[in-house]
Amino acid sequence: MTASPSRRRAAPRVPTTTDIPWLTQEFVTIDDERWQHCHASTVVVLDDAVLVAWFAGSAEGADDVGIWMARRDADQNWSDAERLDEGDPTPHWNPVLAVAPDGAIWLFYKRGHRISEWQTLVRTTTDGGRTWSRARELVRGDRGGRGPVKNPPVIVGERWFAPASTERWSSVPGEAGRWDAFIDVSDDGGGSWQRQDLPLDHSTCHGAGAIQPALWRNAAGGITALCRSSEGRALRSATLGTMIDSDDGPAFSPLTATSLPNNNSGLGAAALDVAGRRVVVCAHNPDGTDWGSRSTLLLSASTDDGRTWRRLGRIDGSEGTAENAEATPTRRPRGASDRGVDTDGLYEYSYPTVIVNDESLRISYTWQRRGIVLVTLPLAALNDLITAAC
Repeated sequence: MTASPSRRRAAPRVPTTTDIPWLTQEFVTIDDERWQHCHASTVVVLDDAVLVAWFAGSAEGADDVGIWMARRDADQNWSDAERLDEGDPTPHWNPVLAVAPDGAIWLFYKRGHRISEWQTLVRTTTDGGRTWSRARELVRGDRGGRGPVKNPPVIVGERWFAPASTERWSSVPGEAGRWDAFIDVSDDGGGSWQRQDLPLDHSTCHGAGAIQPALWRNAAGGITALCRSSEGRALRSATLGTMIDSDDGPAFSPLTATSLPNNNSGLGAAALDVAGRRVVVCAHNPDGTDWGSRSTLLLSASTDDGRTWRRLGRIDGSEGTAENAEATPTRRPRGASDRGVDTDGLYEYSYPTVIVNDESLRISYTWQRRGIVLVTLPLAALNDLITAAC
């Protein structure tokens, strides 16, 4: 078991360019001397605390990359970040925090030198992140990645729906490889998992395919998935009918393109009810080119279960501002491979996780690979934004 450090610090102010009223931002971590790059954050809200986790090290995919976490207490102060993985010299990736029905917090994360060979590990805490269980494999012997890969699971009754994907990278220069998204379903509290594919016709794909779904409960009582893709648009799938409680697991519709631009970078989404309508909000980069710019992070909304989207406002970045305008088109990853993304992180605001609780929308995201930012937007203000835009 591990214990969180007791030292506390106030969060520094984020030099942001947001145009969303009532939106507040704070650094969870910034320019920590223990690493050069940090990325892929995740967030959960407890009764008296907020937990945020991410990966950090010398560069994405390096042997020193580990899983780190900080805890904000009831006085709004952040603990010093502590490392939560097993500490071996193997790259760690993509933590996902989730709250189980019994109140325990689960931390899923990946380990492996190559994305295609990822092993999924999990730890749990029952005391709000102060101490953690030993790491165990989520699916024994798996290589490639089971369970949530970026965004948190949706839990309906006793059934868990974990947004998952696998990536097969080609060794041939210019060849796309193959990416596939699926939902891992558990009926025994995360003890075992059954894979349910999100169908994709790869013969029509411009690139590798789709990965890293974000999930929500839709108005019909089913589950909808929105995926990062190589198509320049986010791809969508939903359960067929409302049979999410079928003994054989739910079937999903084929993935199809939405109106939401996607730059082949992770997105986050969550659903809420506004004036009798089921509305989905999504944080995303608005560039619609494969491996495009990550220099702007937007908040958008959909009233038709993710098919079409309207802009609510800019969370961070350079869209519509003079600052960094010339850099925006060229600020994209230098390259990507089975060993991760190669980037200097300059002007990058990316990889958001989005959750909604009773009072607020919360978003965590990468700030230029130097820091992790937590966003809070009161639901009353979000509702006003949605009503005005939609």
